[in-house]
Amino acid sequence: MPSIFIDDKKVDFDGTDETILDVARKGGIYIPTLCDHDELEPHGGCRMCIVEVEGMRGFPPSCATAAKDGMVVRTSTEDLLKLKRNILQLLLMEHPSACMVCEERERCSKYRPQPYKAGNITGCTTCSNRYTCDLRNVVDFLGIEELDYGPVYKETTVERSDPFFDRDYNLCILCARCIRVCEDVRGTSAITFVKRGHETRVDTAFGVSHLESGCWFCGACVDVCPTGALTARMTKWIGEPDSVEETTCVLCGMGCQTEFEVKWGKVMGSGPGRPESPPNHHHMCVVGRFCIPSLVNAADRIMAPQLKRDGEKVPVSWDEALDEVAAILREKEPQRVGFLGSPQMTVESAYLFGKLARVGIKTGNVDFQGSDFPALIHRELSKDQDFARIRTLDHLQDADWIVAVGGNFVKSQQVVAKEVYKAVAKGTPLIVLGEAGSNLRRWATEHVSMPSKKVGPLLVKLAEHKTTLQGVGRKQAERLVEITKTGKGATLVGPRILECKEPELALRSLIRLGGASGALFPLFPWGNEMGVIKAGLRPEMLPGPSSVTVKKAKASVKKAWGEGDFSDGLHLTEMRAKARKKQLDVLYVADGSISMDGFEKVPTIIYQSPYPSDWVDVASVILPSSTFVEESGTFVNLEMRSLKLHPIVRSPGAAREDWQIFAEIGKKVGAEGFSHEDSTKVWEELIHFTRNVEIGGQSRRDSWKPASSEKNEWYPRYRGADLPARIEDLAIFVDALDKRDEMAPAETMDEMVKRVSGGRAAHREEVG
Repeated sequence: MPSIFIDDKKVDFDGTDETILDVARKGGIYIPTLCDHDELEPHGGCRMCIVEVEGMRGFPPSCATAAKDGMVVRTSTEDLLKLKRNILQLLLMEHPSACMVCEERERCSKYRPQPYKAGNITGCTTCSNRYTCDLRNVVDFLGIEELDYGPVYKETTVERSDPFFDRDYNLCILCARCIRVCEDVRGTSAITFVKRGHETRVDTAFGVSHLESGCWFCGACVDVCPTGALTARMTKWIGEPDSVEETTCVLCGMGCQTEFEVKWGKVMGSGPGRPESPPNHHHMCVVGRFCIPSLVNAADRIMAPQLKRDGEKVPVSWDEALDEVAAILREKEPQRVGFLGSPQMTVESAYLFGKLARVGIKTGNVDFQGSDFPALIHRELSKDQDFARIRTLDHLQDADWIVAVGGNFVKSQQVVAKEVYKAVAKGTPLIVLGEAGSNLRRWATEHVSMPSKKVGPLLVKLAEHKTTLQGVGRKQAERLVEITKTGKGATLVGPRILECKEPELALRSLIRLGGASGALFPLFPWGNEMGVIKAGLRPEMLPGPSSVTVKKAKASVKKAWGEGDFSDGLHLTEMRAKARKKQLDVLYVADGSISMDGFEKVPTIIYQSPYPSDWVDVASVILPSSTFVEESGTFVNLEMRSLKLHPIVRSPGAAREDWQIFAEIGKKVGAEGFSHEDSTKVWEELIHFTRNVEIGGQSRRDSWKPASSEKNEWYPRYRGADLPARIEDLAIFVDALDKRDEMAPAETMDEMVKRVSGGRAAHREEVG
């Protein structure tokens, strides 16, 4: 095995593209650096990592110098340290650094543990990043106690006009981390260096706002910034957290691992999980990065069970509320009772909800919002037991080409977008069929613009490698066929495929287009759709999922559960129709995001959620449930990866986990099989049914609806909580998306400069 000597210490390495800095870290040897980052290519800009190498002239940067067997490296000679101190002092000239060289620093840190809030940062004492500042760590390591050069304050106005984070470029050291992660990793290129010399700074092209520049506010720039130049506005001043806990975010189908900063028993900050944690590997979207604390700490959380008495909602004990629920469910005719779950439940909760309906109440009227798309995916893949076609996102890097249909993943799944961009950047062709936003169009090798409902026939012909594609010019059709007729394909499919006249045929053609070894990535927008389908929460499905028409599967569930209703009941659309005709007596709703349209005439509503919604005003019983940061369970993401949720804070008030509530109701209605001690016992019971997945039966095409009737199909909600309505910064961002996605008209360079310059002037005038 090759090895090098660093400061007389022998360190082995595997010899595959490792730098001196990589090998030093492997050997536990600290070499200071400010511009290097694990996710970025070597930059060599800060010069803090320079070393001496025997036989090599000068002082090469260790981050950009390949390690070679037998090298002898010195990291801390007097000449090196003197040079590094001089370079660092030049950086500190333009950085508020008085606190770093203050003789009172030690006592100040001891007796002023929290940073002072300040509009402008004047030193470490007033900097919210004082505990996480890489620059301060390097100053400590090099032992700088005084400055030989006078400070030159940049006098840059702190930027607060864009949402989510503040930009104080007085603290910027021009390391370029933010620019490089935006361009090279996220593929957005929203920011760049402008001007030259002493006036060099980070900004957007032409100085437009970040909303106009195409920024997705993913927070990657904030996470890589080594100083306090970029800080999350809502969590800027909380100081050091008491603990940092990792769990799964359920707000879309990605299931990102998320690290939460916990302080005072509450979630105070959120950020991407550890780099080694799949599926997001230290990246996430705007909602996960900046919005979760506001969501879970909302002042209007439902804190206690309530019953409606004489038209008023009255807080009651859990026993009293659950006795009332059990009485309501027992006294009504089962076929006139409906159960509506949530795609943001855990698998275990969805499983017990379906079991309660079919065994406790003996009705097959079970469904959840957004179930049509995952049901379509499961049905088509189960025909050939082809679930292995759904791969992990890293398989995108092995694809010879990528086709995207039915969803704008740049909006709805930014972690997927990051992986697609990595593939596109290295030359993998991307074909986008149907509507697409500006970023997606920019990445696409070929974009076929047509309504989603017309994509189906095109997919059928393209899967047959026909060049006569309706709505596509001859030359473009030939290019599409040329790209997709050979090689290993990857297909990304979103819920707008349901708008096709024959969605099953469209999906089948897309799968065939990918080839025998092709990968499929379903873009689930709501959350745990795959897991809730696994739990069998569809009227025509049982746990596994298996079809109610498959005798073997039906017998297996009946043997485990006992007597119940294992027939095909009503789905959401049919329940709504029955309710309009006053043929539905009771509705148990566990997702406040479901529209009340058509359900106004249902006499008795049982509502369960962490948040109030329109359902609260008509509900006879209100049950408070936990959010995903307060519960345990399982989430199955769009890669078919089972991810665990861990409670990192306690539920507020008397709120309980969903599965616990369903288990208690099961006992109170007299059903067997609801004595689970914890969520792991529920999971073990469910796993028994997932050994053989058999869908079969007839399609429920009559229930399938388009993904959204809204112009902006990405609009984050959680169990009745409308996130943009609650978080002003998110509302500003969401409102800007429609305008951003509009196709820019053809214009000259002079016209473009005039347009953006005028927009920037108006923006500056607006913010004062």
